[in-house]
Amino acid sequence: MTSGPGQQEGKQKLIIGGLLLLVVAVVLLLPNMVSDPWIADASESAIPVPAKTAVSPSTAAEKTKYRQDSQKVLAQIIAVRDRLKQQNVEYWGDFEFRQALALIDQGDEQYGYGDYRDALASYQSSLEQLEVLEITGQTTFETALREGTRAIENAEPADIALATEAAATAMAIAPADSRSQQLAQRSSQLESLIAALVSGQQRLATNELAAAKAYFQQAVSIDSQHIKAAAALESAEQAITEQRFRGHMSDGFAALDSNQFAAATNAFNRAAKVYSNHPAVAQALSQVATKQSQMSVSRQMRQAADFEAKEQWQQALELYQALLQTDPSLTEAKVKTIPVGVRAALDSQIEAVLDDPLQLSAANNYSSAQRLLNDASGIANPGPVLKQQIVDLNTVLQQATTAVDVVLQSNNQTEVTLFRVAKLGVFAQTSLQLKPGRYIAAGTRMGYRDVRVEFTITGAPIDGPIRVSCDEII
Repeated sequence: MTSGPGQQEGKQKLIIGGLLLLVVAVVLLLPNMVSDPWIADASESAIPVPAKTAVSPSTAAEKTKYRQDSQKVLAQIIAVRDRLKQQNVEYWGDFEFRQALALIDQGDEQYGYGDYRDALASYQSSLEQLEVLEITGQTTFETALREGTRAIENAEPADIALATEAAATAMAIAPADSRSQQLAQRSSQLESLIAALVSGQQRLATNELAAAKAYFQQAVSIDSQHIKAAAALESAEQAITEQRFRGHMSDGFAALDSNQFAAATNAFNRAAKVYSNHPAVAQALSQVATKQSQMSVSRQMRQAADFEAKEQWQQALELYQALLQTDPSLTEAKVKTIPVGVRAALDSQIEAVLDDPLQLSAANNYSSAQRLLNDASGIANPGPVLKQQIVDLNTVLQQATTAVDVVLQSNNQTEVTLFRVAKLGVFAQTSLQLKPGRYIAAGTRMGYRDVRVEFTITGAPIDGPIRVSCDEII
């Protein structure tokens, strides 16, 4: 806001009055407060004047040092202040700058009264604030460049004001910097560039490819560095190039959508004759092969899923493995192979035990079967096949540890030995309890042919006695 003539005249009167008061104070008070070495400049060789008030040399030296330090700090302040003014600090950091200047004024007042120590502290605080403000200015400058460039590249109507403001900030701080100048130029043309891009996109949407290309060329001529404009122009040129053979490609994709693979292949080959070595043709032919393969894979995957539903784990596993041999990149088949393989192995192991429960007579086989039962029982949501396997496995495990009454008969003259159990000696009939397993009973008798009887205990009651008798004379 501009001051009027009356206000300026009033300020001048106040300043003159203040200066007069300062002169009176200097004349009347300062001689009593300051010794001669504080007032004289260090470089001057003035004639000493007797002081009215005695001041110790150490105090005088201290005040001289504070005064000299204050002058040094003031020199630094002036350099930083001038740099900030060149960067138009009032535009982006006016409040902080005024605070720092107020500290300078405070230091000046303290200096005028000879309070050099307090003046030095005020000057140092001001210098620190100005140096921080200088760093802030550089950060503000870099941020303006970054945000302005981002707004320009985004190229939306709402970004025009952002780009303009960022450019104004950058130019205020560093008007001679080429980056500021470039940002200002690009932001000033952003509205025209956006209009060209919008018009080009509208023509592109209605398949007016030549008109779209012209608008995009206009956008690039406005701002040759604009990435979106360059990409749009390249896209329009590509679309024009491809328009000549797109009809054949459309026919091919239509045939492919109907799973007419031979017709699709012929159409894509015709497109290749119009525009040889076009990558889209190779991709389309690849899609034909891929879709054929996918249909085959889908069919086999459904078949494998049916095997899983029926708990035919081995068949499902073999089908997944066959698919992976054909195409190792089939992720679904690869993922399925792991759980199905586990279930197939579990199923195979359970069936091996159920097919030969007598193997459980061996302690290590029994322990393995117990672990197998625990693994099977821990499976969530078991199917009917696994449920029955769990029941059957539990049954054979119980039978494997349950002794069965077995009756052995002889002729009271045959020496009978039950291998791995005991020597039973001579008897007409005896009974003992045997766990499920395979047993061999041998009989010997002087003058008679030895006999050997093999029998199996399954855990279920046996039909009748087992006879071990040497009755054939040699």
